[in-house]
Amino acid sequence: MENEPSKKTETVAMGLATGWVLLRHRPYRRNLLFISTLLTLVAVFIGVAPLGPFLATRPVGFALFWIGVFLMASFVLLLAIYDLIRIRQDHKRRMEELENELAEAAEEARQLAGEVKREDAGK
Repeated sequence: MENEPSKKTETVAMGLATGWVLLRHRPYRRNLLFISTLLTLVAVFIGVAPLGPFLATRPVGFALFWIGVFLMASFVLLLAIYDLIRIRQDHKRRMEELENELAEAAEEARQLAGEVKREDAGK
């Protein structure tokens, strides 16, 4: 009985870790976005073509199915917005790093130019 809560805790921790990895790494996030979009499109197609007449006769089934599709589409939209935000943050950080590297290189060039001037003046 003592092992039950720890097993549930391990499962939750593993799920959170997996979600963290999927969101933090661009290739995994993009693959998740692609697969989610594909599944949503397939669900829309299935709901319209093969299941259309069946769902039309059952209002509860119709509502549940399309609520599920709506939730899937909302997940895709939120994941796409998150991906856009992360890309902008990564780009901004990289631009700041490049500006710092450029400033250091410019300072080093000024120092070298000053040394060359002093050597020429000494001759």
